[in-house]
Amino acid sequence: MKLIDLYESEQITASQLRAVEVYADKLFKELGIDIAFTKHFVDRVNDPRNGKQITVQELGALFRDAMSKAGAKIAKMNKGAEAVIIDMESDINLPFILKWDDSNQELDLVAKTVMRKKGFMTRTKKFHV
Repeated sequence: MKLIDLYESEQITASQLRAVEVYADKLFKELGIDIAFTKHFVDRVNDPRNGKQITVQELGALFRDAMSKAGAKIAKMNKGAEAVIIDMESDINLPFILKWDDSNQELDLVAKTVMRKKGFMTRTKKFHV
């Protein structure tokens, strides 16, 4: 199933979110980075505080743009580094941490949370996409 084939619903389902993760994994594979979502991310993606519902298509575009515009910079960050991917078009912010996964010998980009918020403030590094 392609990411684009997933229909837009009121809330993102667990299977749709898994498809986004698979899509993002494929994008970042060449950099040796695996994408993972925390439970808080899963809870927050459908939170009414986002205002307009975050869609599968917006998440897919965020990861696609992050890979093309900031993938190499993200891959050069040290394990334990934290940063935020900010989608300037949709105002979606994705704070993440990089963790080394000994079992798979790869870097995990762990998406800690996600939110739609204009002017998101953080002290960590920002990647505008």
